[in-house]
Amino acid sequence: MKKIFTLAAALCLVSIGFAQYTMEDRIYDYIDDYKDLAMQEMELYGVPASITLAQAIYASQAGSNDLVRECHNHFAIMCHTQEWKGDTYYRPADKNHENCYRKYATDAESYRDHSLFLSTRSRYVKLFYYPITDYKSWAQGLLEAGFSGNPKYADTLVSIIEKYYLMHYDRKVAQKLGDTTALRAMDKPQPERTGNTPTTPVASKPAVTQEPAPAPKPEVAKPVEQPKPVEQPKVVEQPKAEPVAQKPTEPAKTETPKSATKADTMEVNGIQVIVEKPEKKKAEQQKQKAEPQKAEPQKAEPQQPSQPATAKEQLPEKVNGLNVFVLDPYTVPYKSAYYPYTSRPVYENNKTKFILARAGDTYQKLATALQLTEKNLRLYNDVYDGSEPIEDEVIYLEQKSTKSSIPYHTLQEGDTYRYIAQRYGIQLKILIKRNSGNINSYGVGDQICIGCN
Repeated sequence: MKKIFTLAAALCLVSIGFAQYTMEDRIYDYIDDYKDLAMQEMELYGVPASITLAQAIYASQAGSNDLVRECHNHFAIMCHTQEWKGDTYYRPADKNHENCYRKYATDAESYRDHSLFLSTRSRYVKLFYYPITDYKSWAQGLLEAGFSGNPKYADTLVSIIEKYYLMHYDRKVAQKLGDTTALRAMDKPQPERTGNTPTTPVASKPAVTQEPAPAPKPEVAKPVEQPKPVEQPKVVEQPKAEPVAQKPTEPAKTETPKSATKADTMEVNGIQVIVEKPEKKKAEQQKQKAEPQKAEPQKAEPQQPSQPATAKEQLPEKVNGLNVFVLDPYTVPYKSAYYPYTSRPVYENNKTKFILARAGDTYQKLATALQLTEKNLRLYNDVYDGSEPIEDEVIYLEQKSTKSSIPYHTLQEGDTYRYIAQRYGIQLKILIKRNSGNINSYGVGDQICIGCN
């Protein structure tokens, strides 16, 4: 009997132990298992780790639903069959296969696809304007962009983040990246969400950390001022000084044997000076003509490579007060490139091919002619609305670069992140990531990081 009671007591204790494992315990375990993966994705793609973890906890029920068990899908991301080429999963209850989910080989693949899903879609681009520690604006932005149909989705994410203190992982990544702007924004008390975040701290970033570095950079424009050596008055003054010094000396040595005494007397009257000047001028002019001919190519060579950064042809065109990157088609300061699907001149900026739009061009017409999709062409040029290109506007034919040899850009009136991305041939999301905060928080004359990181 004692053995029976002992066994029964043990079973009771085990059952009580199982009963005590609540959803909250499961969430804590899930956070421990995936926090490092979320922070890694934040460091690489700029999606706050707190947002990533909160979305995963909400969508997967802390990793307990069938999407995680069967296909490692932690975020319930649908197939979007036009773009997803991997394995798919349909829930058993979905007999008509109406809802297709992406199937991954590992949990890490699911987290990576989540980062790419947000960072490569135009409707989420505004999220990357916020500091990486501003989880409230990110949550509201996800709701407004249509990530979830639940009207309380933003509030749910925020409550998960604050209950389990997930913003702690955002701080760790910001400290590792040295993002002082994000840390300052995190330390300040945040007002209630209205869809926009306080971005005033961002304006101090270029003033504190970026102004000393770019100070010598504007001197790149000095090669343009090199025409000054051409204005050499010395060449003109030399013939004036020569006759004065040569009047008493040159006739006695050279001209007396060749000319009669009349010539000697003419020297006194200044007549020979008139005869000698043309001869000297001809010799000097020949030398002067030869010298600039040799110097001209030397002046042109250094100017050409520096043209893309300071060329006058890069002055922007304003549309509704905002700058648009256009070029003079007759003086394009970039090297030519080859693209097989067009007879138009093709150029290359920061290793990215582009053409210039002509009057009447639309993205649909250009995409058809270039054998591209209109969606991709708009994506390459960061056009997320129905607007069309203007004449001579730069149109990129492929994804822009993630790097640039130009460290900084000085803001001018009408500049936007898109204009800067187009001008330097760098991806918009990378530009936003390097300059956390809305561009409206900067002022004319501030420095924007292009390739400084």
